[in-house]
This record gives sequence, structure tokens and C-alpha cells, in this order.
Amino acid sequence: MSYKIHLDVFEGPVDLLLYFIKRDEINIYDIPITKITRDYLEYLDLMTTLNLQIAGEFVAMAAMLMRIKAQMLIPRIKEAVENEEMEDPRSELVQRLLEYRYFKEIGGELQKLEARHAGEFPRRPDWSYIDHDIQPEDALSHVSLFDILNAFRQVMDRLPADSVPHEVNVESTNITEQIDFIYSHLNREPRVNFSTLVRSIRSKVVLIVTVIAILELMRTQRVRVTQNGIFDDFTIENLEPGA
Repeated sequence: MSYKIHLDVFEGPVDLLLYFIKRDEINIYDIPITKITRDYLEYLDLMTTLNLQIAGEFVAMAAMLMRIKAQMLIPRIKEAVENEEMEDPRSELVQRLLEYRYFKEIGGELQKLEARHAGEFPRRPDWSYIDHDIQPEDALSHVSLFDILNAFRQVMDRLPADSVPHEVNVESTNITEQIDFIYSHLNREPRVNFSTLVRSIRSKVVLIVTVIAILELMRTQRVRVTQNGIFDDFTIENLEPGA
């Protein structure tokens, strides 16, 4: 029986493409379609490996990338190239990325305005409910599913290759056991870095189940996952002290 999980941090395939463009510092007007298609399909494979629910829009974007890649492999007609009449197959994708990025930036500015004006009250506010003991870690940015997948992929790349390919070892682990494993760290420290948590894991199966366990704890709001900056290691925080 497959284990499926859906998180609100799925912002769509265009957001994933913008993630690649920002990560690799790619010129959005000159996208290396072969590379970005390969990266996109690799992330879909990661989602499949983790049995994550992949929305149809992700599959549709994969088809669009493959179509653009195929179109760019077709030899251009010499006369059309000279007259500059042949449209770049990437133009539709670039337009979608620009529009999405524009509205995402506008949304970010609106969130800043909301946060700035949320503390404005017209008359005699009651300040007794304010928590003056907020730690700096509480103000860290929230982690998206793409950040978790990126960290998972980096750890997978560091795992040793199987020395005996034909030997099969049955891994006796499940999500409940890995949730207990995560809490064994969180009970010692209220926060733990992902790289520290999985440092002792040498099995790909156990690593995959551990990531699914983290996603399940996020879904049920038993842990909070934050990140200092883009592409940094992320921190898992226990929201249920004594669990």
C-alpha cells in the first residue's frame, strides 16, 4: 500500500522552475532547456520515490518541457533564421515564468505590508498578550517541499554505493519507527538540523522513510521546519514538548 501525502507548500510547477533558475543563476530569457528539463524530471522522480502526490499540472509542465526540447532539436530553416521570423519555442515558457514571478513578488510585497500594519491599532491596545521572549529562530523563513527534496537529494548523493549489487537486504523500518527516531533527537534538543538527524543513516530506504516521517509530522503540525537562507540546511523544531 503506497503512502501518499499532500502539503500546502506545493506552489506548482512554475514555482519549481523558478527555483532552478534562481539556484543556478540562469538567465530567464535564455533558459538551457535540456538542463532544466533534466532537473525537473529528476525532482519528479524524487517525488515518486517518496510516494508524494504529484498534481496533474506537474505532469503537464513535464510534457511542455519535453515538447519545447523536441522543437529546439529540429533544424531551423535557413531563410527563417536569416529573416528572424522563427519564434523561439521557449517564449511561451518565459512569458509564464515572468508573469508568475511578477505576481509572486507582488504577493510578497503585500505580505510585508500586512505584517507592517498588523501591529497598528486605532485606540488603547492591550499589549499583555504579546510574547516578549520570541527567539530569533522563530523568525526564520518556512521551508518549501522543494527545499526538503533538495536536502534529501544531497544526502542521497553522499550515501555509499552498494558494494555487492546482487545482494538484497530486507530493511525493517516504518514511518512510526522513524517518527520515534526523530523525537529521540528532539527530546534531547528542541531543534535539530536535518544533516545532523540523518548523519548516522547509511540506508537509502531508511533515509526515504525518515523524510516521509518528517513530512507527516509537518502535515500534522507536530514539528516546524525552518531555514536560515536559501539552499541552507533546514532545522526541525518540536512543537509538542515532552512528546
